[in-house]
Amino acid sequence: MGRQIMFNFLKSGLLALTLLSVGTASLSANAQQNSQADRRNNQEVFLNMGDEPPSMDPNKGVDSVSYFWLGHLFEGLMSTDKNGNIVPGTASHVAVTDGGKTYTFTIRPNAKWHDGKKVTAKDFEYAFQRLVDPNFASEYSFIAVTAQILNANEVIKKTKPVSELGVKATNESTLVIKLVNPVAYFKSLMSFQAFFPVRKDIVEKYGDKFSTNVESVIGNGPFKLVGWKKESSMRMEKASTYWNASTIKLRAIEAPVMLKDNGAAFNNFRTGGLDLTGLDKERLETAQRERLQVKTFADGAVFFLEMNQRQGKIFSNPKLRQALRIAISRREYINKVTGVPGDKPAFGLVPDYMPGAGKTYRQEAKVEYKDGDLAGAKKLIKEYLAETKQSKVPPFSILAGDSTVAKKESEYFQDLLKKVFDTDVKIDSVPFKTRLQKQRDGQFDIASGGWGPDYLDPMTFMDLFTTTNDNNHGGYVNKTFDELIAKAQRSGNLSERVKLFHDAEKILILNDSGIVPVIQRGRAYLLADGLQNVRRNQIGQDPDLRFASWSGASAKK
Repeated sequence: MGRQIMFNFLKSGLLALTLLSVGTASLSANAQQNSQADRRNNQEVFLNMGDEPPSMDPNKGVDSVSYFWLGHLFEGLMSTDKNGNIVPGTASHVAVTDGGKTYTFTIRPNAKWHDGKKVTAKDFEYAFQRLVDPNFASEYSFIAVTAQILNANEVIKKTKPVSELGVKATNESTLVIKLVNPVAYFKSLMSFQAFFPVRKDIVEKYGDKFSTNVESVIGNGPFKLVGWKKESSMRMEKASTYWNASTIKLRAIEAPVMLKDNGAAFNNFRTGGLDLTGLDKERLETAQRERLQVKTFADGAVFFLEMNQRQGKIFSNPKLRQALRIAISRREYINKVTGVPGDKPAFGLVPDYMPGAGKTYRQEAKVEYKDGDLAGAKKLIKEYLAETKQSKVPPFSILAGDSTVAKKESEYFQDLLKKVFDTDVKIDSVPFKTRLQKQRDGQFDIASGGWGPDYLDPMTFMDLFTTTNDNNHGGYVNKTFDELIAKAQRSGNLSERVKLFHDAEKILILNDSGIVPVIQRGRAYLLADGLQNVRRNQIGQDPDLRFASWSGASAKK
């Protein structure tokens, strides 16, 4: 998730960066054991993302469920190796000139689409133009501005035509990208899903049906989509057309079902029906007692509450937002709701691991945040009531997912906010895809959200809440915040950029409470014995199965 992505606050599946709920249909224990033995011999992995991917279009996907599939089906100009290092992908070579403002990529001569057609520089030019085309209206168009691609901002704002975007295919194998300013993490961005290639002829052939079925999803990555039963199952198999196919050991990756229930997924893992599953608080002790292989990692995501701040909405009042921010005891939330090893309180938007100018970003921020201050929250609410001449806070609702963990999370906040705000608080529980759409449409009062990094720089979090960013679902607006982020985008001085980010974050969190950070997510999961080289990523698709294999079994062509 970029993953990045908006995530379910605590979905039990991958993320939606979900917690990766994996499972199979109900089978007898013996049949499931045989099934896993077959998968081991055939180099196949079973998992379930818990939800249908909201979009299989590289230019549209904004969540980690979609990115998991897209990251295996497609490949950008750059990619990552098994250690997470940025390496050449579909481009075999890149030359950097003009003081870091011109990148010239050479497309591999043996790079092919899954239908056997050659991948060309024109495929990338088309995808980049489509990403920023205001008529297409991608939620991720802002990433081209973050990348400082020449004229990206002007194209998005309709002051220049798409043809003037600074991305040109000079011949079949050469792509030239011009930037406004040098960007230290530009190569990393070129491995991100929004910059994957897209075939113009396929888009035009299928129109509105593009990327909605197996036939219309034609990638250039190590796996190809071969099965997709809506809201039920998906399967991808090793692509013989991939330029580096000889290094891919798995023959297939399948989500045989889409489970939302953690208990069902856990039981399927115990009986051999799945090979990888997330682990929640309720089942962690059981897993350890049964000596199952428990793994942990920090996935890089920060989760927060978004409040609808548009005119006429209850949380357009900053005092109510501030009351919400200081009322939450983040450690209590972790203890009562998540309980996953590695979960940490989040007070700011940028996580602990993000580098700063010398130390980490958070070490350099030096900001104190209130936490669990119920008295302070009630004081702010009293001031709000006096200023608005009301006797009681109007009722409001929490938009939530429909998984067991999402419901538990929303019920925790419902109980807390009823007590603090002394009003009726309802829960609007809907499927993941519906929740995302309702947030995009501004149909909520409070909603859980989260973001995982697309690249290793504070900007991957900080530009989310600029006025024009499509991921700014709450409608947060602050001109000074926007100006600070714009300055940071233009600056090539690391110390200056970090200070600009610190100043902007204080405005967003402390002054305006534009969002309410809650946790930095840790992850616990179960891994089948013998399944090796499963990479868990902070940046990129997660889990990453491109390098995975079963030990003691030979890869099949």
